Amino acid sequence: MLKEHIKVRLALVALAMLVVTGCQQQPQQPQQASDPAAKEQSEMRTAVPLVRRLDPNETGPIELEFDVPAQPDDDAPPVFIGVRVTGDDSTAVFDAADRLRRADISAEVRLYRVQESGPVEVGLQRSQRVGRGEEEPVALSADGLAPRLFAFNADFSTMQAAGLLSEGAAYRELAFAYTPSIPAGRYRVAIRFGQNREALRAEEAELLVAYTAKGK
Repeated sequence: MLKEHIKVRLALVALAMLVVTGCQQQPQQPQQASDPAAKEQSEMRTAVPLVRRLDPNETGPIELEFDVPAQPDDDAPPVFIGVRVTGDDSTAVFDAADRLRRADISAEVRLYRVQESGPVEVGLQRSQRVGRGEEEPVALSADGLAPRLFAFNADFSTMQAAGLLSEGAAYRELAFAYTPSIPAGRYRVAIRFGQNREALRAEEAELLVAYTAKGK
């Protein structure tokens, strides 16, 4: 009888331990960029890479101040300024990016390094057509005019680490201008869209400042 009583007590203790274990808080899963909280957090980023939704009612210049952190393999990484289009269908996203590229959307783009002595303008480059299917880099003119968007690729790993990529989504990046090398530090970009700005709204494009994908 005593042995049976002990067995019953042991069984009750084991059951209680299972209940306590089951009530413990489960570890949180990392947020995906598609989650509302993660999306809001990505909009608040102040370091490269970063994205900003374009206000359809905004007509003036856009100014952003941000940090450019040094990369583990590059103290002065390449950075570009442009837009990206996003969607669930890769073909539709590719077509949207192609329409933006052919729309000849112009913008005045200026980049400054923020220093205690005052802002210092950073020279930018763009891609220029020189032949059928051929392009070459040229310096942005003194007025900062970028006459069109051109295809460009953002660095995947840093975009993913920043939570700017959603699982299952397709992306295409386009650039107005870029710098092949920029020292780590604090920067400010000023962008004023010119002709065909409405095309950006039509394709729901986002402003993008990102590290350039490097060839292997």
